[in-house]
Amino acid sequence: MASGTGIRPFARLLDKSKAPVWAISPTGKLIYLSSGCSEWLGVECKLLLDRRSVAGAPISNDRLDLIAAALAPPAELSGRGTASLRITPPIVDQHRGTNREVRFVRLGDGDAALVIAVAGNFDDRVPDPELKDAVAIRQQLDSWRRRNATIATNITAGTSNLARRLRRRMLVASSIRTDVGFFGPPGSGGESILARIHELSAPGENLVNVEGPLMDSELLDATLMPALHHLAEAKEARVTALVRGLDEMPFEAQQRLASLLDTFSGRLRLLAMCGTQLLELNAHADDVISETLSLDEERARGLCPQLIDVISSLTVVNRELAARVEDVPMMATAMLDARHAAGEGPAERISRAALDALVIYPWPGNHEELEDAIRYAIRTATGSIIAVKHLPLAIRSYQPGAPLKRAKHTKLSLDDALQRYELRLIRETLEAADDNRAEAARRLGISRARLIRRLDEHSPTSLPRKESR
Repeated sequence: MASGTGIRPFARLLDKSKAPVWAISPTGKLIYLSSGCSEWLGVECKLLLDRRSVAGAPISNDRLDLIAAALAPPAELSGRGTASLRITPPIVDQHRGTNREVRFVRLGDGDAALVIAVAGNFDDRVPDPELKDAVAIRQQLDSWRRRNATIATNITAGTSNLARRLRRRMLVASSIRTDVGFFGPPGSGGESILARIHELSAPGENLVNVEGPLMDSELLDATLMPALHHLAEAKEARVTALVRGLDEMPFEAQQRLASLLDTFSGRLRLLAMCGTQLLELNAHADDVISETLSLDEERARGLCPQLIDVISSLTVVNRELAARVEDVPMMATAMLDARHAAGEGPAERISRAALDALVIYPWPGNHEELEDAIRYAIRTATGSIIAVKHLPLAIRSYQPGAPLKRAKHTKLSLDDALQRYELRLIRETLEAADDNRAEAARRLGISRARLIRRLDEHSPTSLPRKESR
């Protein structure tokens, strides 16, 4: 019998069984879906063919991409050959598919292996505890992706109150084109969140990036010049300015920005990244950021009053990652899924010990540091599991209660440092020369007149008080 001649009768038998059965190619794409899949998923199977079926793989908000990704097998199938996962398909046109247990089987070896999946009732599993944890996180992620398909970013993953609050605010900000202020510590992902809000609330609209701390009024005008010309020439034109570090922008530039926003009211929109100067509830010891976040001039002293009024209308807050510690396993897994789906490495899951290390670490660099840690671990891991040894040294060596061994970057003045060194050298030389200025000048290799000038420039209290000769 020639290769493949029995596939059509076999497919007809699968269709008659009404069981949802599908096959995934070695490249991670759906190559077959039985008729039972159509009834279960609520879409025609042919629309799903050739779509990527890898966890975290959807490259758009298309429901078909989300469905295809939801049909992906769990981690470590390549090593075990078989695995089970409970799958609830995304809702499509009011069709709600029931959650079903799915058994995945890997057929073949190496790069040519196929994956066959069958949905049904399977109660014969005795899972490895670590794999059970991985499956539980995967199911949480699938639920999060289904419910938050529009605004889903790795930073919004989680089940904590702070994560839910962040998603609610993003959903509101994404539904209307208006000025938005983002508040959060460095590394909290403000730029990616605001960019996502802009993409959803004003698709196709020109976005101008502004580095707030570097601006003066003239440089601000130069940065916005093309956008301002566009606004002036076309009354229907609209532009958004995404300003990084608005609270660190010089006051003069802030006032100029406020004036431009007033001149092009409703057409020039501000998306602003600010610090963490927020009004908080003070009624209880366990204070949290107010749901009705408001700002006042005294507490937000880094902003001019006009801009405070602008961004107070709608604010998005993301607290430090240490305040969302229960979300770390889910966020880290979402980051790993996205990078694995992009083909960045073979790792498919994070071991329990590695997740524990991520949870206890205090994350001074917040969400961006977690993203960097997962990127590092993917590059380091050679197998399907990210272990503790694959994490950055700062994380794998951290002990609770121990101070972080991180370089403290402080502002230095070269002129001040040189002046202190010169003063110390003069003082030591004068003492060695018994306060003989001529001898001290000779030893320093300078003229006596120059030494006297340097002495006059320094504080007299820092020098020896012996009578000069």
